[in-house]
Amino acid sequence: MSKRTTSITIILLAATILFIAALHYLTPVNSIVLHQVYQRIYYIPIILAAFWYGLRGGLAAATFAALSYLPHILLHWQHQNYEYALNQYAELSLFFVIGAVTGWLGDQKRREHDRAERINLELQKAYSDLRQTVGQLLQSERLSSLAEIASGVVHEVRNPLSAIKGAVEILEKDIPLESPRREFAQIAKAEVERINKLVTEFLKFARPPVLSKSPICVNDLLDSTIQLLELQAAKADVKMIREFAPDLPEVDIDAEQIKQVLLNLGINAIEAMPTGGTITFRSRSEGQTIAIDVGDTGSGIPPEILDRIFDPFLTTKEKGSGLGLSVAQRIVAQHEGTLIAERRPSGTRFTITLG
Repeated sequence: MSKRTTSITIILLAATILFIAALHYLTPVNSIVLHQVYQRIYYIPIILAAFWYGLRGGLAAATFAALSYLPHILLHWQHQNYEYALNQYAELSLFFVIGAVTGWLGDQKRREHDRAERINLELQKAYSDLRQTVGQLLQSERLSSLAEIASGVVHEVRNPLSAIKGAVEILEKDIPLESPRREFAQIAKAEVERINKLVTEFLKFARPPVLSKSPICVNDLLDSTIQLLELQAAKADVKMIREFAPDLPEVDIDAEQIKQVLLNLGINAIEAMPTGGTITFRSRSEGQTIAIDVGDTGSGIPPEILDRIFDPFLTTKEKGSGLGLSVAQRIVAQHEGTLIAERRPSGTRFTITLG
């Protein structure tokens, strides 16, 4: 109950008890049957108070009822009908018995309800953790299988690519500068470079590098990453904002690998805002861990792919490989951290947590 509801309820219970007491005083003493009825009505507010507020509520209502009824016994029954007065004193003791027993039962019910709520919350958390763990295992299994495939593809494709590139360069030398065929040779070289870049990404995906950790200041790492992105951001009319928490402890990470993750997130954010916008790099402390947020004001990740955003080969770009975020998540996982994506009202936010 809210405080206001509790106050109103207590006032109503007290008013009911006072009303019953008033009936005793207004009813002639020779109407014993009516007085006996009034005595039984006392139990209604006592039981309700005990049920709603537990043992203390039941005893408080019993005390108030006894105090309101006791003067009537002393004034009207003590001298006129002593045996009946003794019966009324016994009735007062029953007020406390009923209030105490009902209050104890109410407290037990409330404790069981709270226990059931705690168990329900724990079960929900356990179910959520289980789903997350199963998802991570499935993701790990998919990544492992794809890594083996990617490694084989890279091995089989790289050598022919080198041969094709060399052959195109030799042919290009014999083509006059003014010949339109020279443009075809340049297109062939550019496509070979693009394929080579793609298989290189496959190789990074298939063989994650061994980490070389050292204590690093996260704010310095963020600052150096932003400097690398400034030129590309300026061309896209994107403003970059720094929101660094002061006095953050150093964290033991591979600076180059985490910088690769941050660069990937930053480039994705810039490309998500073709007409300009804002990227906010934020660092903060969360207990024993450090969190890094990279948020943009772009159109956001489509809701239908948000849950699969880290799946390999999932991309919304025309020429994207769909491996950037998968590699980024793997790097963060190697650091025993987490990388999550959130769809915000004004864009997307990625959060890296490092311990």
